[in-house]
Amino acid sequence: MQILIFNQSDRKLAGIIEAFEYLLWTRLYSACGSFELKAVATDENIALLQIGNILWKNDDAEAGIIEYIEMAMQEQEYITVSGRFATSLLARRIIWGTEILTGNLSAAVGQLLGNHIIAPANTDRAIDGIAYTPSVTGVSVSTQVSFKNLMDTVTRLCEAADMGLRTIFTPQSGLFTVELYSGAVSQAVFSKEYENIIEQVFTVSISEYANTALVGGEGEGSARIFATAGSGSGLDRYEMFVDAKDLRSEDFPDGYEAALLFRGNSKLAEQAMARAFDVTVNQYGNLQYKTDFDLGSVIRAVSKRWGVSVTARITAVEESYDRDGMSLSVTFGKPLLTLAEKLKRSAD
Repeated sequence: MQILIFNQSDRKLAGIIEAFEYLLWTRLYSACGSFELKAVATDENIALLQIGNILWKNDDAEAGIIEYIEMAMQEQEYITVSGRFATSLLARRIIWGTEILTGNLSAAVGQLLGNHIIAPANTDRAIDGIAYTPSVTGVSVSTQVSFKNLMDTVTRLCEAADMGLRTIFTPQSGLFTVELYSGAVSQAVFSKEYENIIEQVFTVSISEYANTALVGGEGEGSARIFATAGSGSGLDRYEMFVDAKDLRSEDFPDGYEAALLFRGNSKLAEQAMARAFDVTVNQYGNLQYKTDFDLGSVIRAVSKRWGVSVTARITAVEESYDRDGMSLSVTFGKPLLTLAEKLKRSAD
């Protein structure tokens, strides 16, 4: 594996990081991944590791953009940089006005990217060298979005639809290509009993869980329009209210109820039961990364002693590189939200 650095301005190769202390490379399925690199602060590394420059591993499709730099002196001088993958370019734009999204999810994402980052009416908002590859998702959307962050909007649409989102970097041309994808079902099984994992942590929580939503649309009092998303009964019914007064029936003349239900189901997807299996993979086990399993794969994890069997999508993969080699941590299913994530969703 090589770590190559490309200039922010022209996306041309600037140089290669010859040696480093560690690299954390975190891939996420429906959201934007991140990275952190620590290296000796040589003159060459300081010149390469600048804000906005692009960091790319030559064994990966995605690239990172440097957003943070720290210089420190310990036994010697080190430079640590971190940032997010190129999907974060979407976070530099908002929905400038109101977008009515109906039809296929892929077309809806294409509409958002086209209007706000690829070919916006205001050319000052355009970012060169970004493309979008449409796909057939089989997922329909019916919603309205105003003034939200573009990346947050796209990632939440993908999370609700269980779709993957990534931005492919082509080093020869410097092109970033945003695409949606769906991970394949794998026959592989992770288990301590099969000696293909070293450590495992299983978590389950219903503290934020809801499975039935009363969605309130336009109107006041007895004239207000309501719809019910999801279902549950008795002790297994967990209710929430979703305010969708911003959705107007005149914008959805052929399917206002569908728009209300989409809003409700999207919120329920955010409030789904947190159920995750985190494992540290045995690199010398019977399963090979990116061959038998990869980010987005639907796979089974089993602990016979704990009586746990989880068939779920791989939603996060953390690759860690240091002097001892590579280690791999994999997350199956929906993990608990961090405090920052809870606060952000509450604010939204």
